[in-house]
Order: sequence, then C-alpha cells, then structure tokens
Amino acid sequence: MALARTQIHGQYRLTLSTSDLNLDIIALQHADKPATPAAAKEEGQTSTSKKEKVTTETTTYEASSQPKSPSPDLSSKRPDAGKVVMVTASSGTRGFLGIPNLKEMVYENRMSYAHRHGYEFMWANISSYNLSHGEPIYWNKIPVLQEAFARFPAVEWVWWMDMDIILMNHSLSLWDHVLSPEAMARHAQLNKTINKPGGGLSGWSTPSTYNYSDTNFLIASGGWGMNIGNFFMRRGYWSEWLLDLWIDPFYIKEFTKFPENDGWTHMYRHHPIVRRHTVCTDQRALNAYPAYNTLGDHWQPGDHSVHFAGCGAHKECPDRWKEYWEKREKYEVPESVEQKLEDGTAEIENVQKGVGVSELVEMRDVAQ
Repeated sequence: MALARTQIHGQYRLTLSTSDLNLDIIALQHADKPATPAAAKEEGQTSTSKKEKVTTETTTYEASSQPKSPSPDLSSKRPDAGKVVMVTASSGTRGFLGIPNLKEMVYENRMSYAHRHGYEFMWANISSYNLSHGEPIYWNKIPVLQEAFARFPAVEWVWWMDMDIILMNHSLSLWDHVLSPEAMARHAQLNKTINKPGGGLSGWSTPSTYNYSDTNFLIASGGWGMNIGNFFMRRGYWSEWLLDLWIDPFYIKEFTKFPENDGWTHMYRHHPIVRRHTVCTDQRALNAYPAYNTLGDHWQPGDHSVHFAGCGAHKECPDRWKEYWEKREKYEVPESVEQKLEDGTAEIENVQKGVGVSELVEMRDVAQ
C-alpha cells in the first residue's frame, strides 16, 4: 500500500493505492524472466475452447466483436482522470502531409480532449531524442515514451498517438472506450489471426485469454497488421523492460522497412512475456482508417479516432484530412487553448529531451 502526494493540473492530490503496487509486483515477476530466443518456446498460445473468456480479479467477461461503445456519463469524474498522459512527437516539419496549419489543428483537437477528460498532454520535439549512434529518427519514439513516464509520475497509462490522427468522438472517455475492464473485454481480439506489417497473413494469432490486471499494452490488430501509430502502455517494471528491449541494437540493425513497428512485431511474436501482457483490440477501436485506405477497417460514425497512415505520400491528403476534420464531433475549445494558439504559445514540440526533468524531480521531492 502506497501513499503519494502528486501535483496534477496545478492541484495537489493524495493517492492511497494498493492496486498499482500489485500490478508492479506482477510485472516484475514476469520481467525477471530472460528475454532470449529460448523464451519463445516457453508456452503455447492455443485455444481448446470454442468460447474465449477474459478474466479479471473478480469478474469474467466474454469478448465480443465490433461492439458499440457506450455513451459516457460526463456528470461524474472518470477513474482515468489524471491517470493518462497523451503523447505526440514531431520533427519540426511544418508542412507535414502538406496540410496547412496541421499542427495547430492537432493541438486544438488533443488539448480540447485532454481538458475535457482530465488527461495530461506532452508534445515532444522528436529530433531532440536522437539515439547515440545516428539511428533513424523512427526509433526516437522509444526514448520519448521513457521520458513521458518520468515527466508524469502520477499517470498510470502513456497514450502514444502519431500526429496524423484525428480524435473524432470527444464525448467518449478512454475509460469507457478501452481502459475499463468491461471496455477492454468488448474490444479484445482473442485467438484471432494477426496480419504481418504491410498486410498479408502472418501465420500466427493472438492468445485465447488475457487477464485485465496483467495487461500493460493495448494495440489494434487489423488488415495492415499491428500498427504502433496509436497505442497504450501501462506504468510498471514490465514496460520499463519492454522499452529497454525495444531499442536493442540488433533490432535497429535488422529492421529497416517499418523500423520500430517491425521491432514491436518481432517482440510480440517471439516472446511469450510480451503476448501475456498485451491485448490486441479490433482495428476500429484504435486504428480506424479513412475510406480510401484499403488495408483495414474504415472509420464509422461514433468511432473514437481516424488514422491517416501513409497519407503523406498522396497529393490528395489535404482534401482527405479536411473531409474527416469536418466530420468530427463538435466540441468546445477551452479559452486557454484558443489563446495559446492565437499568441503563439501553444505547447507544440515544446518538450526537449531531458530539459526540465531534474526540476520536476526536485518539485516532487518538495511536494512529498
């Protein structure tokens, strides 16, 4: 049992928690196992029953396909408020995807959602996170994630989103969408075939069961494969271990087509400890595509977000982005967000590697 005093949105909060401690203990027990090729033989991932079950500490859930997300009750505070940090990173290219004012639109879209549901927000300058030997910038995603956990010690989940994503349904909180036990069970894909990156059958499948308390990674599985443009990681020793493994020099040297995505796919396929702690959702839950994209399920009204993966290679991209931008649920933009966009102080690419981290640690020590 732990008592923590943290500062969130300018207010101090005392948190008494046993569940987080238990989760860390579980993750540590698994993470102590060596991540070697031999570990891939540790267990089989076969299903012996016709109906898959999902177990939590107290309840058993059945996973269903393509569920309808419930309408959230915004009158009460959600359990995930203050427990999620939304993370975005970009390289400073203002004309990304050829869309005018793209970054300002993304900032408005995500900051409005964060304000509405009580989430933290971090936009990193990904160029400042270069690795030590000039590795391709794609791999910088991993040190950004590592620092997000350090910068926001009170959060339970880090939510990574590539910049080419529009949040379409602002009424739907993450708790109601994918983070609660019931929501995760609705979207979990059990004993389902996984496509390899870029499309095409891989010959392997998701596990037939999972435990909510042991779930530390959420990612969509669809026609393109598992796409790490939009995913969730849960704080704990398992996530620390995974992020360390993810930038192993062998992976960086070996995977060049879809670099960090192929690295993730390799870990999931060959390490049972990764599969045990990962839930693959249906594609529309986290990675719905626009109608023009033929490699997966398309966004439908009510879906949480839409991902323009690969759009930058097409001259039609600005028109495609505009089409879905106009379809998004109308939401109120906080005055503070509007003001920052007007005066040029919006927190766009404002986070630099290591800058301010030591000061945050000192502030936490004083607060405790």
